[in-house]
Amino acid sequence: MSVIDLQSFQSLVDRRYREIVEYEYASQIDQIGEMYSIETSDSYEERRGSVGELPTWDEFNGSLNYVRMYEQYNTITTHREFAQALRWTRQMVDDDLTGIMRGDRYRRMVRSGLFTRQQHAARLFNFATSNDTYFYTRSEGVPLASASHTTRTPGVSTASGFSNLSTQALTQVAYRTARITMRRTRNDQGQITNVMANCLFVPIDLEPKAREIIETDRQPESANNAVNPEYNTATIVVLIHWNDTNDWAICNKEMMHENCIWFNRVNPEYQQIVDFETKQLKSSGYGRWGSMVMDWRWLHFSSVS
Repeated sequence: MSVIDLQSFQSLVDRRYREIVEYEYASQIDQIGEMYSIETSDSYEERRGSVGELPTWDEFNGSLNYVRMYEQYNTITTHREFAQALRWTRQMVDDDLTGIMRGDRYRRMVRSGLFTRQQHAARLFNFATSNDTYFYTRSEGVPLASASHTTRTPGVSTASGFSNLSTQALTQVAYRTARITMRRTRNDQGQITNVMANCLFVPIDLEPKAREIIETDRQPESANNAVNPEYNTATIVVLIHWNDTNDWAICNKEMMHENCIWFNRVNPEYQQIVDFETKQLKSSGYGRWGSMVMDWRWLHFSSVS
């Protein structure tokens, strides 16, 4: 059983270590709002459906031609529970000369909980090319980033405009190509949507390259000091918990927040009790949350091998 006692933490009660100073990690940055709109949920699961667009207008020749829209894909999110617990012996709490166990009892648990939520939020990119069903299922049945997206509107070809996946490494040309491809994305009716990317997501390793592409007004690789057409075309978001070092993505931030939702079913909460039999101090943290993604057209993702 995991118990924090004098035998396992002798340094904290030894007077030689009275001046122990803890070097804490830098405060974790909450990036959930960079990717999701955040909602509070009051049910076991959340269900969302989507409806496609209408076709273009017909020329009016004296009578109306009635058209219809078609149901597209549905998403179901089931919230998951997460928890952590610690316990200390009564002697450990009483004899801790540093005050660390008394004053900072929850600090690490809170930090660990925040870290857990950031990791879960980053699944959006870490598992973009997998059919990730950890938090939600989407009836289209393909990864968020895929060359095989479909439509339920009959008679529409998916030969072009239904892929949001590429394999190019991040360069100025690759970024330009991805933006053009994204503008030519088609809706369920096969019409060009002209989705304008205004956000560039990168892992920590690609931040310098991203800033070179977006924040330099002249092309750094051009001998004649040509104007950089990509200058200031997107906001750069460095996703701390993106585990890959080469992948990158462009997004339309407004559409992203419309289609990516983070549900707080139970916000992280913390409790403690003293066990009557053992006199141990027990602390715990608990939370329940989930996420969902509906449409994919807000994203163009580059999976670089």
